[in-house]
Order: sequence, then C-alpha cells, then structure tokens
Amino acid sequence: MDILEKLFKLHQNGTNIRTEIIAGLTTFFTMSYLLVLSPKLLEYSGLELGSSLTITALIVFICSIIMALIANKPYAVAPFLGETAFIAFTIVGNLGFSIKTALASIFISGIILLFMTLSNIRTYIVKQIPENIKISFCTGLGLFFIFIALRDIGIVKFTTNNIPLEIGNFTSVSVILGIFCFIIQSVLIKRGNKAAIIIAMIITTILGIILGDIELPTKIISAPMNITSSLFQLDFSGLMNKNFIPMFFVIFLMVNIDTVGAIIGLSYKTNNSENINSKNNDKKAMIADSISVILAPIMGTTTPGAYLDSMTGISAGGKTGLTAIVVGCLFLFGLIFTPLLIIIPPYAYAPALLYVGILMTSVITKIDFNDITEFAPAILTICIMIFTYNIGAGIIAGFIIYPLLKLLSGQKNKTNIISWIMFVISIIFFAIYPY
Repeated sequence: MDILEKLFKLHQNGTNIRTEIIAGLTTFFTMSYLLVLSPKLLEYSGLELGSSLTITALIVFICSIIMALIANKPYAVAPFLGETAFIAFTIVGNLGFSIKTALASIFISGIILLFMTLSNIRTYIVKQIPENIKISFCTGLGLFFIFIALRDIGIVKFTTNNIPLEIGNFTSVSVILGIFCFIIQSVLIKRGNKAAIIIAMIITTILGIILGDIELPTKIISAPMNITSSLFQLDFSGLMNKNFIPMFFVIFLMVNIDTVGAIIGLSYKTNNSENINSKNNDKKAMIADSISVILAPIMGTTTPGAYLDSMTGISAGGKTGLTAIVVGCLFLFGLIFTPLLIIIPPYAYAPALLYVGILMTSVITKIDFNDITEFAPAILTICIMIFTYNIGAGIIAGFIIYPLLKLLSGQKNKTNIISWIMFVISIIFFAIYPY
C-alpha cells in the first residue's frame, strides 16, 4: 500500500494499516451514538429526522477525510452535540430564532475562522494561550468525559433536589455491565491488546442481549433518507435582525472556542507539548476544521470539529489521518446499518470514554502548583467546565481569571495583548449570553 504510506507517513509515525483500522473502528463504535443523537437534537429545531441522520453521516465522512488529507491527524470530525443542543433548545426553542438564521451564522463564522487561520491569527492566538490554561483544557475535557461516562453507565444520576447528583443503582444491569466492560477493557489494554475497547464493547452488548436488557432490531439494514429538504437552508436576512446580533457573537465565540479547545485538548495528550505550538501542526488542523464549519451549515447541520471521542482511537494506537478516514467511511457505511448500531447501549461505549477521560486528566501533574496565579485559573477553568456542564463557559472563564490574577499580583509582564483581548471578549460573552 505505497499510496497510503505516501499519504499518511505510517512508518514515520510508528504505525501500520492494521493499527490504524483498529483505531478507526474503536473511534467509530465509541461515537456511533452520534448518528442518532445529533439528528434527534436537530429535530427539535424543526429539521427532518431522517434527512438529518443521513447528513450527519455524510458530514463525518467528508470532514474526517478533509482532516486526514490536510492535517494527517487521527481526529474524526463531527457536529458538536453541545452546540447542536444550544442551537436547538436555546437559539431556536427558547429565543424563537429560525434554525436557518442560526445555520447562516455558523457559515459566516466558518469563513471568519478560515481567514483567521490562513492569516495565522488563529494559530498565533493558540500560541499565546498560557501553558497552564492549555493543560486545564485537556484536564477539564478528561473530567467531562469521566462525568458523561459515569452518568451514561448509571453510576451517577441527576436529581431534582438541591443536591445535583446522587449515586445510581449498583444492582442495575446498566451499572453492573458498565463496570464489567471497563474492567475487561482495562485488563486487555494492560495486556497490550489494541482491539481491547472494541472487544469489550462487543462482549458487553452480547451480554446485554442475553440478559434481555437489549432488544434486537426488527431489521438490520435501512435505506438512507433523502437530504434535499435540508440542503442550502441558510437565511442571511435574519442576521440583520438587531436582536440576533448578540446571538451571532455568542455563536461565533462558541464555534471558535469549541473547535480550538478540542484541538488543544487532543493535541496536548497525543503530542509532546512543544508540538502544540507548532504552526505546521495546528494550522493544518485548523484549516481543516474551518472548512468543515463552512460545509456543515450548507448541508444542514451545526458546528463540526475534531471530535473528542477520537481519543479512544488514539488510545488504541491511531496516529495518522488514516484513522480518521476509517471513521468517516464507517459512518457512511454504518448509515445503512443504523438499526443495528443503535442497539449498542451506553454502558457498552461509555467505559471507553471513562478510560479516555482518566488518560486525559493525567496531564494535570504538569500544572505549576508553585504559583497560585498559575494553578488557580487552571483549576477554576476545570471546575467551571464540569460544574456548569459547559466546556465553552469554563474555557471563557479561564481567559478572565488568568490575566486578572497576574495584573493584581504585580505580574503584568506575564500577560500579553492576546490575554487582554480574550479577557474583553470573554466579559462580553458572559454579559450577552442568553441565560
């Protein structure tokens, strides 16, 4: 396979085709829930479910290939569920704006991001973000993964009382099989089995079927739905509405922060820290995600970016864009087998997120705990990301706290112009956020 070696430099990156395929399969099975969940969220905003399902698969396929060919990164690219929910429930549901206007704002945001990336503005901003804040992004994302995994397995659950969380039912099938899956997965990983996550998922799903917790689908194959009703649904006239202007600013900030935060978080764990600031590495990945942000609303879905679930495939040995291509192809192929994929229960894929979250939080040891003006903003960033259930809010909070502490403690020389620009933008973000 000379062409694959030439395209992805497999040998140079210390990997091979078999490892990349296993990594792609691992990422795919971990994030296959997206095929159903993302369209379900978009349905609340008025988009047709079947059409959105097909478009979701197409976007993952197209944008993952773009990431692979431009940046040679093992990052699957897919619509962010957090932003999709924000658009569906807040912008459209609560505030009453049109989904077409929201998609138009994402499209414009993508064009701005592409300009910022090509002109090196975006990579310059990333380079100027303090090292301890970058570490907090990665750690916060890891803890976010852990929280989501524990919730999906049923180990913790939301309550309606003053105490936000409580212990789940440890005698339930979900919790027992979820813990079993994590143990099997961890043992196989320790023994060097690169297919550990997939094997654990399959075994757990089969056990769920045997125990009667999972119903087999009535059919295995389904035909992709027509997508013409969702294509080119952009309403630029709505952007002129003075009431929408603050929302455009919020959407643009969320697009920028979420895409950059994802790349930083993934890069920090998959590369040496010096590579994070590499113009070549970051710029190519950001060009790829900017193009994806432009394409997604044209096709009828929300902001895509490097998907954090990609860490499961990276943990399985994925190191190049071939992993991302495998994920994209599997999403397209999986579209036909949607009825079969949707039976995979959360307690079968959540342990993979739990494992990845544990790996990502390990970088917290690199935070400088000798200087409170360094570790306090980092820890608060992590906490706000988790306790508000909002990754973007935590990142934005870090941009406010860090320069303030530096200024007030007599360390103004440790800040830069980007710190203060982000400070002002972050203040505005919280001032106009649609609470």
